[in-house]
Amino acid sequence: MKIKPTENYEQLLARFTKRIDQVSKQTPANTVEAEKQKEQLDYLRGCKDTVVYLMTGQLPNDGNHDGMKNHRPNHATNTESN
Repeated sequence: MKIKPTENYEQLLARFTKRIDQVSKQTPANTVEAEKQKEQLDYLRGCKDTVVYLMTGQLPNDGNHDGMKNHRPNHATNTESN
């Protein structure tokens, strides 16, 4: 994952948190819009969880990671080519 040089994890976390708040406050007019809003919120929460994990090693508390210990991510094993 490439991060813009002007953005760090704290800035990304603030951006995703702000956007989640904005989308949450919208009132869908119908079920199609409600489903789109839910999908967008799920995506944004996943992005936020990813940033938190990269910052702290803390896994999401979503029921899918029970029994797994939080840990520091090992960025040295990143296989992304530059």
